[in-house]
Amino acid sequence: MDSSKVKCTLLCGSSAAYSQSLLFESAVYWSEFGYRVVYIQISQMKSLPIPLDGAKPPSVHALNRITFLTLSQWEDLVKYTCSIHENSPNVPHVILVSELNNYYMNDDSDQTTKLAHMLCACLCDAIAYCSKVHNSTTYLTVSTQDTTLETHKLSAMYFPSTTWISNVVDDQVFFSKKQLYSHQQHSCKIKFIKVNNKLRCDSVEELYNM
Repeated sequence: MDSSKVKCTLLCGSSAAYSQSLLFESAVYWSEFGYRVVYIQISQMKSLPIPLDGAKPPSVHALNRITFLTLSQWEDLVKYTCSIHENSPNVPHVILVSELNNYYMNDDSDQTTKLAHMLCACLCDAIAYCSKVHNSTTYLTVSTQDTTLETHKLSAMYFPSTTWISNVVDDQVFFSKKQLYSHQQHSCKIKFIKVNNKLRCDSVEELYNM
């Protein structure tokens, strides 16, 4: 299989609300192109994420292409990824996972690490299978926290070319693209600022088209 047809992206940071907004807008973005999208969360949204300033409301047809899956345990997530072939050929083009760390974090650090690796491997295998079924590019985007486990280990093994790390400066949030090689000088950054209960950003499509 052509690995260039599988685009895996990791969003790391403590600004969960911003990551959730990006995931939701990504779901709408891809569904408007006719892609089937699966949005995975550990608990149901109580309200819609903070909208992006200037974003168009999703069409009815786009919303019908988004499946929101509430999987409350890591076992449920594994079961979904391992059984995705049962839905062939109606598998998604896009899989989005909100706050993956909620699935693997526990008091046992070794267990946390093992679970994190297993879940990432399952998700990557699932989206690779979807690419094979569609014979086209598929997308996996995962949001999580920003400890060394995520920004170094999981990033290097499963998301080596596209990891974004957020940090908060005053009332602004910056998502910076992690450099694949230490000698690279240019660093992509996307700035978000909350204005009138909406997120204003300079280049959000940089995140969509990775």
